[in-house]
Amino acid sequence: MRLRPRIPLLFLFALIEGVHSAFAFDVSYWVWQREDPLSDEEVTELTAQGVHTIYWHVGELENQGDTWRWTAHFSFPGNMAALHFVPVVRLVSREQQPFSVASMAALVRILAPTAKRTGEIQLDYDAPDRLLEDYGRALAQIHAAVPHLSITALPHWSRADCFRSLGHGVDEFFPMLYDFEAEPILQNASPQPLIAPDKMARMLRAWSACAKPWRAGLPTFARLTVYDSGGKSRGQIRNWNWDEVCLSRALTTVSKPLLGVTLCRAQTSLALSNTRLQAGDQLAVRWTDRAALRDAINLARRTTAMGVTLFRLPDSSASSGWSVAQLAHPEAKPQLSFHPSSARNSFILENISAADLEPSLQTREGDERGYAIEIATDAPIFREAEPGDFVSVTAYKEGPQGLTRVALPFATRLAFTFSQLRARQSLKTGLIQLAPGASFGHARYRIQNSEKAWKPIE
Repeated sequence: MRLRPRIPLLFLFALIEGVHSAFAFDVSYWVWQREDPLSDEEVTELTAQGVHTIYWHVGELENQGDTWRWTAHFSFPGNMAALHFVPVVRLVSREQQPFSVASMAALVRILAPTAKRTGEIQLDYDAPDRLLEDYGRALAQIHAAVPHLSITALPHWSRADCFRSLGHGVDEFFPMLYDFEAEPILQNASPQPLIAPDKMARMLRAWSACAKPWRAGLPTFARLTVYDSGGKSRGQIRNWNWDEVCLSRALTTVSKPLLGVTLCRAQTSLALSNTRLQAGDQLAVRWTDRAALRDAINLARRTTAMGVTLFRLPDSSASSGWSVAQLAHPEAKPQLSFHPSSARNSFILENISAADLEPSLQTREGDERGYAIEIATDAPIFREAEPGDFVSVTAYKEGPQGLTRVALPFATRLAFTFSQLRARQSLKTGLIQLAPGASFGHARYRIQNSEKAWKPIE
């Protein structure tokens, strides 16, 4: 086989710039395992971000012998003027030969109703290398019944032999440039960031050789991984929230955040979601570093990629990472407003910016973990205080020896704890009742682990 001559580097960059001048580089999202339609606020944010396409996970098909069956099914939204939705089907098989003649006939048949919805499908299948040629032939058969077919791809499928196996049956590739390495043993290495800049640059350059249209799949999520006392991974925690991580007194932070990775150690036994950690276990808290994500998107713009697809569209869960507003404005900083409610018997903490107040895993010396709105007075005027939307409220008295926890009637300070606050969201305290004749006229507030200076309550 004759080798093609290498393209001069300057010519390659000129070619890439020419491609992007002719075709718009866009940003899209994957939506995973979601039943609810997008809210009006989400549609507004996405439209402002310039998003036109959403790749929506509609379910999972599992192969058993020569049959395929749905093991999960999710509602699929109809297209709207602002957004176009593409159904995504996850394929799972533990068979040695999942793409037999009978199996393929069954797969095409079960995919047909989904394909009719929009005339296109995206398949998500982590094919082992030994099955790439079989998968490629299967894709060609599926494509005969689906006008437009795209697939997710593993990072190493940028090799020429993988393109030859798969390319003839696919219109677009979506390489998922994350979660491609086994978890390290912490005695020998550190937890890997979701985006490691050097590795990301190498993968994007490698995918620039793809002759088919492709879009870079980049992470925006957050993840918790548990390691035992020997440093071996015990897997990931599901369905967790930031409060139980940031505010847990059983966890101590043992490393400063680096590219979105913070390592904590369990001082005592504790439970996070449905996972129990023993004393000595370590917890790797990872979320996508905003600067690394910004740089990866900018680098993708200088490749042959037609755009980037972010995993996943943020929702209310902690694991979905940054908010859509923050992703649309990566340089924005949080701006917090604290003011009385209309009834003036409670207070509202509001993040009025397009940026998230990110989860607090680090604390200043002497401070509690997480954040807290502190309301201080010169006299013990509090008679009732409910946490409301906050995790808890604690009463303190300030004296010569510092702060001491006390019963509410003796308190001169209240601390309403929380762990993070996304863009344009708010938290409201419960009822705060004062002693007869007392008021907040001389009260002040500050945000622990965020703002040192005290401010008057307006």
